[in-house]
Amino acid sequence: MNRVIIKYLFSFVFYSLLFFLQNCRTKEKNIDPDCPMFDLVPQSPYDDPVWHPSGDFIGFNHKPIKEIKYTYGFDCPRQASYIYENDSIGFWLINKDGSNKRRVLPYKLQMPAWSPDGKWIAFGAGAQIFKMPFDGAQFDTAAIEQLTFEGRNFFPAWSPDGLWIAYDNTNCGSATTPIPPNSCGILTMKPDGSNKRFINGPARIPYWSNNKYSVYSYGTKYDLATGSSDIFFDPIKNNIAFGYPVRFNPSSTLITFIGHYTNTPTQFQKLFSITPEGNNLKAISNKNIMNFSWSPEGKIVYLNYDYNRIDEGKGALWIMDADGTNQRQLTFNYFIISN
Repeated sequence: MNRVIIKYLFSFVFYSLLFFLQNCRTKEKNIDPDCPMFDLVPQSPYDDPVWHPSGDFIGFNHKPIKEIKYTYGFDCPRQASYIYENDSIGFWLINKDGSNKRRVLPYKLQMPAWSPDGKWIAFGAGAQIFKMPFDGAQFDTAAIEQLTFEGRNFFPAWSPDGLWIAYDNTNCGSATTPIPPNSCGILTMKPDGSNKRFINGPARIPYWSNNKYSVYSYGTKYDLATGSSDIFFDPIKNNIAFGYPVRFNPSSTLITFIGHYTNTPTQFQKLFSITPEGNNLKAISNKNIMNFSWSPEGKIVYLNYDYNRIDEGKGALWIMDADGTNQRQLTFNYFIISN
């Protein structure tokens, strides 16, 4: 892995856009209106939780905070500066009960995705897709395989049988350059990178149900056998903006996604669910949730974070039941506060 440089440009642009959408400077109870007009966007100490298929532990990216400096006062959290423990950055594991938190890689994994058997993890690096073997305790960094080599590729997602990986290609040309063939949309490939096939465009952020013959993108279902597509949920008509990630629950009875309402003045990210037919839209939790993953037993691990303030609980991972109840904190932030 020493030859692989992990780049975060895509995720930076993505989350910066979310920040812009949900941070119009409206008066909030915990924000002093006399604070300076600039905003500093802190990087969340925890992110990208992915529950291992065994259900026993969770992987996540972690960059611990050492100190928060409230230069303009505690009531101005958007102007605070953050000092991180860069020597502890990496990909970590933690048992589902919160025990045995340990760093297993000295670098983050962009958009990590476990294979269904838990023996591989796919991830992004430098706008390409890679996979790395995992023996249940450690990763074999000497056996990393690069799966894509052309264009810009993100968001790997394994089929339920582990025989395919869908991913998002963003090579969409420009005002003067046409879109290259078989790009700017979703593709599938074998786990060794062979048999690449373009599904459709300009679909984004693929996900699967327990049916290996269909790939989904937001509110559209793509039939891999016939090449047909079906729009089962229209975000515009439902006043919803989709974000990342989008995932089926373990039984494939619900589609869950990060998003926000577009017809309300407060646009913060929530976890929503709909049926596979596109019905019964509802918010699972009213907390600000920026990322999540399902356990095989139907629990949800999520990132509790809203860009306003990082504290002991915000910017950390939590677990809740499928209906949003029984929320409990899984990881914690420990840091010094200074002025």
